[in-house]
Amino acid sequence: MKINRIILTGALTLLGIFAAVQPAALQAQTDYDIYQNAFQVTVPINVTNFNFTPVTIPTGKRLVIQNVSMSGAAQTNGADVQPIIIFATTLGTETSNNRFFAPLEDPQVPGQYYADFETTMYADTLSVSPAFSGYTPTFMAFNVVITGFLVSMPDPPPAAAIGRGGNATPFTHDLLR
Repeated sequence: MKINRIILTGALTLLGIFAAVQPAALQAQTDYDIYQNAFQVTVPINVTNFNFTPVTIPTGKRLVIQNVSMSGAAQTNGADVQPIIIFATTLGTETSNNRFFAPLEDPQVPGQYYADFETTMYADTLSVSPAFSGYTPTFMAFNVVITGFLVSMPDPPPAAAIGRGGNATPFTHDLLR
């Protein structure tokens, strides 16, 4: 019984050491990494532009969005309006994914809206658009600040790996030919 406990303790200790030495998917960012790869842009949107405004992402890079901050104003002739900001992102050749953010109205200043959202979004392409819920706004203007960092796109898998789940090792039946 004592030997089993010693073996179990030793195995767990080794696993803890391996996890500490090589943490999964954790990479420390140095000041140089932040300097090289930091991303911040302000996208102005308003009620007269209900189109998606594209955000330029450098070729060969993927944007990792960490924070979205919004400030602006909206008014309506109706009872109320809720401004909404839509983020349309794509990864590779996939279809667009939309994320919706609704800033809260300042209780002290009606018609003023502010929000700061921590998030994680990945984008090879990104577009931002205004939207609303409630009555049609007679006025709506926002500055949307997007912050995050850029990562380099990995090289595509070798042609032999395509269609094999990314694994370049041939299937057993391929070896028998």
